[in-house]
Amino acid sequence: MFLKSFFTLFIAATLSFGAKADQLAVLTLDQAISATEYLQTQEAVILWCACCEGDPMSAVMISEVYYQEWGADENGEMLYTVHINGVDQDGNEVVGLDLDLAYVHVVIENMAYCLGTQLGMICDPCVEPFSLE
Repeated sequence: MFLKSFFTLFIAATLSFGAKADQLAVLTLDQAISATEYLQTQEAVILWCACCEGDPMSAVMISEVYYQEWGADENGEMLYTVHINGVDQDGNEVVGLDLDLAYVHVVIENMAYCLGTQLGMICDPCVEPFSLE
């Protein structure tokens, strides 16, 4: 009985550490292409899930953007993920970072906007556009 209770508690605790809603992490091909093309015009992005407890805001200077196949949905349609390579604000190399477009913010005239909403996708970025000043 103890082992069963311990195992159940362990699984629940393990799953809660990565709890973050993946709203726009897996995309259709059109969405992935649109996001990739948009991000290729950007020098940097701000990554931040405002509603995820303990998720710090970070900036990444972009050197490369690409998408990859993720797998098929229940209808057999292929889905994709968008990734970036670059350097974060601390000078650390970022390689193959998976993006959730709901929590990627692009800078337009000193304001940060959710990339997902900028591309007309439905998501909840958990924050209104915010000033960088």
